[in-house]
Amino acid sequence: MFRIAISRLTDDGHHITTEHRGTAMSVDEALLALREHLPTVDTSAFESDAVQRSVNRVNDFRHDVHTPDGGRYRVVIAPMM
Repeated sequence: MFRIAISRLTDDGHHITTEHRGTAMSVDEALLALREHLPTVDTSAFESDAVQRSVNRVNDFRHDVHTPDGGRYRVVIAPMM
């Protein structure tokens, strides 16, 4: 199982406000939650294998994404311990 957190970044990343927290049974399910919460975000950096390798290596996957309207978000996918 995985934890997923989607947070809005403001003030050049100095302020982080969590907008969504959830759990997923797989990396693919976590990516589905991301697409549901931020449908306009390019998720090409979130390939299932890349996320899984990062989780295995450093215990989580973090990636900042941007929406077409200028929003900036940090997505974290981490294993449930």
